Amino acid sequence: MKVISYISFFIFPLVTSGLALGHHSFSAEFDVGRTVDITGKINKIEWTNPHAWIYLSVSDSDGDVEEWAVELLGINTLVRSGMTPKSVVAGDAIRVTGFGSRDGTNTANASSVSRESGESLWKSARE
Repeated sequence: MKVISYISFFIFPLVTSGLALGHHSFSAEFDVGRTVDITGKINKIEWTNPHAWIYLSVSDSDGDVEEWAVELLGINTLVRSGMTPKSVVAGDAIRVTGFGSRDGTNTANASSVSRESGESLWKSARE
């Protein structure tokens, strides 16, 4: 019985520690000083946990197309806010405002998402 106690005391933290690594800190990945405001066409949407993601093709000021990955909130929060998997589809043009990644890549965390027409799909409390 003592052996089982020792094993569970040492093994349980090792097994469960990986679960804690699945989520991240906003400030570890995104920079509030690097605001982004992009408009582009949706290539793909991933309704996954812990966050949904939208992948966009965005034309820069020179007309070159850049690919962006945009992290949204969790699915449950988005749905309660009115944005569902049926709200937008690949090919739709949307505008995203938010915060860019710390590493300077074309990755952002959205604080609002709207249609090209201006209709809001989702807006965070931070906005």
